[in-house]
Amino acid sequence: MQHWSDQAKGLFLAIVGVLVITPDALLVRLVSVDEWSLLFWRGLFTGLALTLYMVLRDRRKPQIPFRDMSKRGWLVGILYAINTILFIVSLTHTSVANTLVILSTAPIFAAIMSRAFLHEQVPMRTWVMSIIGVLCIGAIMGEGLGQGSLLGDGAALGMAVMQGAIFTVLRRAGHVDTAPMIAAGGFLMALAVLPLAAPLSLVGLDWLYMVLIGAVILPISFVMITSAPKYIPSAEVSLAFLLETVLGPLWVWLIIDEAPPELTILGGAILMTALMVHTVLALRKRHA
Repeated sequence: MQHWSDQAKGLFLAIVGVLVITPDALLVRLVSVDEWSLLFWRGLFTGLALTLYMVLRDRRKPQIPFRDMSKRGWLVGILYAINTILFIVSLTHTSVANTLVILSTAPIFAAIMSRAFLHEQVPMRTWVMSIIGVLCIGAIMGEGLGQGSLLGDGAALGMAVMQGAIFTVLRRAGHVDTAPMIAAGGFLMALAVLPLAAPLSLVGLDWLYMVLIGAVILPISFVMITSAPKYIPSAEVSLAFLLETVLGPLWVWLIIDEAPPELTILGGAILMTALMVHTVLALRKRHA
């Protein structure tokens, strides 16, 4: 990737990172334990996996993980912990459809924060793409909007705001190592929910699902996703999460055999087309 443009690097990291995380909501649904125990193991496995990765990565130049983290790094870790808690609370208290459609507003929050705090000129194409995304996903999942609880829907909206804030802080921080931030966030989350959790309540396949979520999917995806703002604006990084909203139901279709309705396929096609056009325009602009 060293010969790629910054735009290409950022888009690659964001899109591949989101593709890795798309089975997350499905696996959360498959785990049979309560939300607090799920959060405990999710955070602990993520923290341990990323700490091991840092130790192996830096074995030729040993250093103590988290020692050199800045205040912004700890802020990202705290925001990540809050964001993850809100995600699980939302999935527990409302439908996956509600969670994902409300989360799709994250690019708009990221664009507003980038403009307000970083004074970045947000391209018109990003605003248009954000609005198209919200409209398409709203049409796809509109039928289920009235069925969610206030707590679940509120948690999803809070998660969208947190996500925009995370990308804005990382954009401001520049080229920093995001692995210790996410690891710290995982440990902080596990510590925060421990009094409410029953860690030994996992049984059978629950352990496999939690290892996949905490030790594989989350470390890989979030290190890639949180590295993307080094190269592209935070609003453009958030747009990649629209892929999760479209591809998430496909995992449910493949695993649980729930075929998505025609409106989902149509709206997903429109959304993917718009995202591809946005990406091509962004690459052409940066190349020029």
